[in-house]
Amino acid sequence: MTFDQFRQLIADISHAPIEAIQEHSSFRDDIGIDSLQMVNLLVAVAEKTGVSLGNLTDSDDYVSPGNLYYALFGGN
Repeated sequence: MTFDQFRQLIADISHAPIEAIQEHSSFRDDIGIDSLQMVNLLVAVAEKTGVSLGNLTDSDDYVSPGNLYYALFGGN
């Protein structure tokens, strides 16, 4: 999955505008995703992609779409 595909997936799940979803955007401050929405987003991403949430080991993984992408997909 490319980062652009990941951005689209986040937009589809969260109903946030794709323009707000950039590599260094803050999920909370820039995209408006609170903690409960983040849990729902993570579960939906795991279900739609088959990726393991066990790859998320650091609280920094949840800060931005870029951090989350690299934690889940290793930048592939």
